[in-house]
Amino acid sequence: MCDQGCGLEVSVEDGQPVRIKGSKRHPYNKGWLCTKGRAGLDLFHSPQRLSSPMIRREGDLVSVQWEEALDFAAERLGRLRDQYGPESLAIYRGEGIGHQEIKYYMKRFANVYRTPNFIGVGSLCHFSKTLAENLTYGAGTGPDIDNTRFLMIWGGNPFSSHEPVVPGEISRLKKRGGKIAVVDPRRTETASKADHHLPVKPGRDEILALNMLHVILKEDLWDKSFTDKWVQGFHGFCEKVREDGFSPENGEAMTGIMPDLVRQVARSYATTRPACIYLGNGLEHHSNGVNTMRLLSIMKAITGNLDIRGGEIITPMPKLRDMNMPLPQPSIPPVGSQEFPLFCKMRREGHVLAVPDAVLEGRPYPIRGMIIGGGNASMEWPNSIRVREALRKLEFLLVIDVVRSPDCAYADVVLPACTYLERDEHRVNADHCFHQISLRRRVVEPVYGLPDQMIWARLAKHMGFEKYFPWKTCQEGIDYILGDIGVSYEDLISQGGIYEYGKREYKKYEQKGFPTPTGKVEIYSERLKDFGYDPFPIREDVLEPFQESGEFPLFLTTGANVPYFVHWQYHYISKFRKMVPEPVFEIHPETAAQYGLSDGEMAQVNTLHGKIQLKAHVTPGIRQDTINIPQGWEEANANELTSEEDADPISGFPNLKSLRCRIQSGPH
Repeated sequence: MCDQGCGLEVSVEDGQPVRIKGSKRHPYNKGWLCTKGRAGLDLFHSPQRLSSPMIRREGDLVSVQWEEALDFAAERLGRLRDQYGPESLAIYRGEGIGHQEIKYYMKRFANVYRTPNFIGVGSLCHFSKTLAENLTYGAGTGPDIDNTRFLMIWGGNPFSSHEPVVPGEISRLKKRGGKIAVVDPRRTETASKADHHLPVKPGRDEILALNMLHVILKEDLWDKSFTDKWVQGFHGFCEKVREDGFSPENGEAMTGIMPDLVRQVARSYATTRPACIYLGNGLEHHSNGVNTMRLLSIMKAITGNLDIRGGEIITPMPKLRDMNMPLPQPSIPPVGSQEFPLFCKMRREGHVLAVPDAVLEGRPYPIRGMIIGGGNASMEWPNSIRVREALRKLEFLLVIDVVRSPDCAYADVVLPACTYLERDEHRVNADHCFHQISLRRRVVEPVYGLPDQMIWARLAKHMGFEKYFPWKTCQEGIDYILGDIGVSYEDLISQGGIYEYGKREYKKYEQKGFPTPTGKVEIYSERLKDFGYDPFPIREDVLEPFQESGEFPLFLTTGANVPYFVHWQYHYISKFRKMVPEPVFEIHPETAAQYGLSDGEMAQVNTLHGKIQLKAHVTPGIRQDTINIPQGWEEANANELTSEEDADPISGFPNLKSLRCRIQSGPH
């Protein structure tokens, strides 16, 4: 139901799954399941599932047999390549298929086809954090909440979102006397359980991070032994951040946070060992997201919390076989590599934000066809109006999904994928700080559709690529991927579905250094400099105030998850729609009174880029200068209000969390 990989136990009777519960022996969720996890049977039995392949004929999608659909798709894809070159095809991997095994099949297909334009949801989600940490440490980290004493959750809401933090970990931390601070413009479910809530002004997390660093450095609260030996560029950074301009008192007007609260939280974090920071997706979607997360990565390091028990764990990945080796990479650069060169280099793929320009304007070259697997570009991508225009212009669009997603409205071919209960798949759990590979085992044969892996293998066969896709089953693919570590599908089964490829070790840098060019934590990044970016994490104009806008006086933050949905996914599950029947926007009571709005009243929200109508939900749990709109509603699509124009220059992530808006009461 999401990509977090919770352990499940499924009961099957007469060839049908009848019960799902959390697996108590799984090290991640330990038996716990969220609302979505408990709804696996609702997805399996959903009347919205695609039951057969479809081809568009005379304007309508009609059901056909698999061979006909695959032949048709292969012929159209071959025509695209022959007429316009392989780069004319883009392949988009959405959140719906996860971030691991299926991705490898898709990327392999792109390489064999010779298109450089394999593009993933990493253009929009999570990788901005990964990029910031890799620039700083050369690796990603995960918070060791089970063993920490102080947890700061910045821009995340684990009690509601599908994030790699099980709520039980936070509850156990509270029970053993640990402290929690939450930074979020909203008083979320998680913030309501915190000891400290810092409702920062949208887009000013960067200033708040600098204010906390100012306290830590001005009061000599950093770990001197670690920093002297392992942090490159510290002294110049320390001198800069100690300047009065970065004090909490100076920052209050920009962040909206009282200086005493900033000082209290900064001191508690720096002096409580061990401590950790969970960086949520809410930090990524601003025009300064990477720099903000670089600052927080530096904070983790200089307080001595890197790779220690209860701190920030660096968990190495297993040495799996790369499905794309020894296939050569396409020689033409992907779209987005001019605008976001570091991102595209690190990801070895293109960027979502460059696709509409390539389709509509032929920049840097035309994209004329797309394959979308487990995604929903018409609603996930910013500036939905322009994205839909691009989808309509494509000469060929193939959609692979479990249900009839909104993107199917633009598709020439639709291929049905089966649910997770009907396919085999492996998962590496390093992002949860475990040295483990787990097996998602098929419990029944597919009722409808095929496993995504086999859809790509069969499409490849129809394209004449069969020698590059020799796997006849998902099990054979798993055996291939795990072959270099001597593990097979059957081995995973024999070990209860979990294979340990290593043991947790702390302070690994003491033996090997950090995997950065200098072998140290890097505050000054030569890699950024090599790509034309400022190598210093403090922007020259960082203290400049927001430009006030009389036309758009409020801040708009979008994309906060409701517990029942993952973006658009699962809006079609009837019991979830009974719980949340319609979209609403959150607004503070005093702000609602100012606009003459009452709870449940229809209003129009406008930005510079678009407008939507939805009802108001009046709540004290949000800043007075801010409104919040959830994501994934077709009838009130928040991405009709967003744009690609104010993207982070390093990651290319769009600004979804600190836009300016205005509201008008009543229907329009």
